[in-house]
Amino acid sequence: MKNTTYLLILSLLLCSCNQTTKEKVTDKSEKNIDSIQIEKNKTDSIKKHQTFNDSIDSLDQDLKAFVPKDYSVISIESGDLNLDEYTDAILVLRKTSEESTSNYAENKPDKRPMLLLIGQKDGTYKLAYKNNNAIYCIDCGGLFGDPFTGITIKNGYFSIEHGVSGGHHWEHVITFKYNKSKNNWFLYKDNYINYKFNDSADENAEALVIDYEKLKTVKDFGEISFEKFNIYNDKGY
Repeated sequence: MKNTTYLLILSLLLCSCNQTTKEKVTDKSEKNIDSIQIEKNKTDSIKKHQTFNDSIDSLDQDLKAFVPKDYSVISIESGDLNLDEYTDAILVLRKTSEESTSNYAENKPDKRPMLLLIGQKDGTYKLAYKNNNAIYCIDCGGLFGDPFTGITIKNGYFSIEHGVSGGHHWEHVITFKYNKSKNNWFLYKDNYINYKFNDSADENAEALVIDYEKLKTVKDFGEISFEKFNIYNDKGY
């Protein structure tokens, strides 16, 4: 009887020890998982925003001279900016750290310089104007990401294009026109279009339709030169 009682007590003690050990192992495992999650969060915070405009690595030597240290090019467009016989170019630059350092929500966007480069007789380029406030920042589109979509050049005109798609759809195209007598480019049109989902029952209907459109011209904003234009200001200057 004494032996039976002894064995029963020993069995209970062993079960208790095993349970304690399991709890310690589980607790340690949970702590490891928490540590892994913390490290993951740290890694994710390093790269907060994703750009749709990858850096362009292959640059002509003549263009590399216009890219300062810690910056890279996300857009290169060629065309006739000043109505002469030589090909001109527009560069849009980005700070290499913008994916982690730009913070538009706190009014601290990493600005993206835009350069107007005029082609010379010898094939090189000359900087005409630079504007740090003509292109939206990487996180200016909020949850919908990088809003900058591109640049177009045609016969003395150039356009800056932005837009987002997702739960919210909009396009913003800003066009400048060359003034030969002043040897400068001035704001010509500012066109903003907001879209909404089409609730039409017609299966052939467009998925999106214009909700509203706002077109401003010189009559609305007056004379604004490229270097004074500011996209972060509702008035544009």
